[in-house]
Amino acid sequence: MARSRWINASAMNVRRAVPETHLFTAVLSQAVHDVFSTHVEKNDKRQAMDFLTQDSWHLRMVCELAGRNPDYVREKIRKRLLSDENWNVDGCRKEYRNTHKGKKRGPKFKSHD
Repeated sequence: MARSRWINASAMNVRRAVPETHLFTAVLSQAVHDVFSTHVEKNDKRQAMDFLTQDSWHLRMVCELAGRNPDYVREKIRKRLLSDENWNVDGCRKEYRNTHKGKKRGPKFKSHD
């Protein structure tokens, strides 16, 4: 199995040596899958979304055991959720569909002098 050349060799050895790391990485992966899949039940999707977006002790523990930064995980999920809903992630404003920039809103009113 080929590894990316950008992975830190010491981190790769730690991950290879600890099978629990793979387990908790799979837990995070399953939660992400549940949030973004269309075939997952609404209740399971909501629980996974709450788990990944709230700053909880459980998320911090799972991320630590998986060798991940919980703040990074939460921020990535937040950006993905906002971008899926057509929000401009950097400016946090909604980009509405079917808007035409430069289009006039209505008839121009004449000023009365």
